[in-house]
Amino acid sequence: MSINADYSLWFILPCLLLSYFGTAYFYAKNEWFNQQTKPIKYILKGLRISVLFVLFLLLIGIIFQQTFYRTEKPLLITLVDNSSSMLSYKDSAQIGKQISALQGKIKEKFKDKFELVTYSIGSDFKASEKFNFSGQTSDLEKGVNTIATNYFNRNVGGLIFVSDGNYNVGGNPIYAAEKLNLTPIFTLGIGDTVPKKDHFIRNTVYNDVVFLKNKFPIEVDIEANRLQNKTTKLSLWQNGKMLDASTINYSSEKHQFLQHTFLVEASTPGFQVYKVKIDVIDGESNLKNNEQTIYVEVVDSRSNVIFLSSAPHPDIAAIKSAMDKNETIESKYVSTKAFNLSAKKPDLVIWHEPGVQFDEKILLYLTDNHIPVLYVLGPNTSGAISNKLNTVALSNSKNQSDDVLAEYNWAFSTFELSESCKQAIDYFPPLKARFGAVRPINSTDILLFQRIGSVTKTDPLLFFGKNEQQNYGVLYGEGCWKWKLNDFIRSGSHDNFNELINKSINYLLIKRQGEGLSVSFPKRYTKNEPVIVSASFYNASLEPISTPIIAMLIKNEKGVAYKSQFAISGTNYKLNAGKLPAGRYTWIASTNFKGKLYSKSGYFIIDDIQLEQNNSSANHTVLKQLAIQSNGKYRFLKDYEKSLNEIALRDDITAIQYEEKKFLSLIDLKWLFGLLIVLLALDWFTRRFMGSY
Repeated sequence: MSINADYSLWFILPCLLLSYFGTAYFYAKNEWFNQQTKPIKYILKGLRISVLFVLFLLLIGIIFQQTFYRTEKPLLITLVDNSSSMLSYKDSAQIGKQISALQGKIKEKFKDKFELVTYSIGSDFKASEKFNFSGQTSDLEKGVNTIATNYFNRNVGGLIFVSDGNYNVGGNPIYAAEKLNLTPIFTLGIGDTVPKKDHFIRNTVYNDVVFLKNKFPIEVDIEANRLQNKTTKLSLWQNGKMLDASTINYSSEKHQFLQHTFLVEASTPGFQVYKVKIDVIDGESNLKNNEQTIYVEVVDSRSNVIFLSSAPHPDIAAIKSAMDKNETIESKYVSTKAFNLSAKKPDLVIWHEPGVQFDEKILLYLTDNHIPVLYVLGPNTSGAISNKLNTVALSNSKNQSDDVLAEYNWAFSTFELSESCKQAIDYFPPLKARFGAVRPINSTDILLFQRIGSVTKTDPLLFFGKNEQQNYGVLYGEGCWKWKLNDFIRSGSHDNFNELINKSINYLLIKRQGEGLSVSFPKRYTKNEPVIVSASFYNASLEPISTPIIAMLIKNEKGVAYKSQFAISGTNYKLNAGKLPAGRYTWIASTNFKGKLYSKSGYFIIDDIQLEQNNSSANHTVLKQLAIQSNGKYRFLKDYEKSLNEIALRDDITAIQYEEKKFLSLIDLKWLFGLLIVLLALDWFTRRFMGSY
């Protein structure tokens, strides 16, 4: 322990002298004090000197410094590949027992020396000591990367990694392992590394959405091992009927990749189920990967979207490029002067800067025909025009503009945006908007707020509303083309911008006819993601309410029903039906409001992704690389005891001692204040007891 102070510790001596002489001066001419006996005088002087001395010490600001030493045990982390491919080998029956034996031996051998933790990685990364090997994907990179992040700057002594080395999601884990600096990785491999006799459908490439009467390709990638000079048949089936077939001839090479394309006509609307099959060859090790089911949505029409403005603009080009990714939408640009009121009625109009060359006939045409509109209101659209549009009221009539940033509204629940899209919004450049307060005229759902610097305003930037004539959206500002460029600069793609635009457009395209139930149900999921559905209920004033109870019934192809109920989320509804098996499903959402029944129905599919069935051999090369680059060791799982013995003998896996210093100021000592109170009380009681006033 060391002692420091705000002033020199030599001041303690003058403080003691001041306390003594101050007390002597106080009692020098006190007649009552001079009449007391010597013991009483000594007691009174001692109490007064002590009180003054303690007060002087507090003024000096004395600080005590204590040094402690904390010992941190090394961490020994066990990471187990919990994917289903771990059960694809001859020794699979023994894997569970061997891993249990490994866990028991680790606890027995290292429970006093190490801090022990165990994780599993497959479809998800989680802390677990029980493994069922049911993961449908293998993201080994995520497992190593998460450990490196969670235990950054910790004493990670070693990582025991049990896996077959195969990964089908994410990147190679050896790059993530570089973040585990100075941590040896002991890899324990399972499975046979020798490729077995097998051929399988590696991948299928096709359009998710095609149009009725069109022909579309289904491209099939085939991979074969040790099937030299063999012949088989590849076929395409629908509803138990073979549509097409082709003979596949393998060459003399041991490992081969082949590709074949089927050309199919979309003859029936709706979700169509196709199966691609490859015939079995004698001696194949795995028959589960010889077949793949695909789902194609055949639509009989496209939504017709018109871009309307006085002149071309980069915003229109940016929005149109995002919509062109959606094959169910057909869009074109028309100038305000060339707009034909007698042409085929569009499903949606995107009107850029309606304040420039404003035509009231067009507005009447849109409202009378209940055509949804997305207005892009830049600084050239005045308050008078926006009032005519019946969308927003502007407080400033002057011709001024402002730069406004976007801020995501976390209470928005009309439809879902991905986390990456929400984060990208924070970095979008500002839009040029008309200066002044923006007040929506009707009931609205605000997706984006305006932000000036770090201050988020209550004024909306992007919102959706509805009046008696139509549904509409408003983007209050021009320059969204810069959002698209910013997204590419930050992420290398336009995915976040495209998602924001397409989900906004899809929401406006949904046919919502006044009072009643509205359900937003995506038509395609994978079996590894939860089925999440949004719903809304509108009263006669077209306001969203959450009073009715909305029930959901989901049925699979065999008629098995899943019954559930929507949960209330603000003024809307949400339902998480969880993960469902692959297949085609129908759904019915229903509710009763004021004695009237409302219902919506549809269908969706769960794609069957069989990534774990595509590898017939283990990939121990990855495990060896992990061990070599980290100064660890690679072995088969059955030889785990050798790895544990080596860990026990490693000199670089040891506890680390940390020095910690604790500072304590004298003024923080509560007992010192208690002592002062006691001394003052004794001084007062002694004088009172001896007759002093």
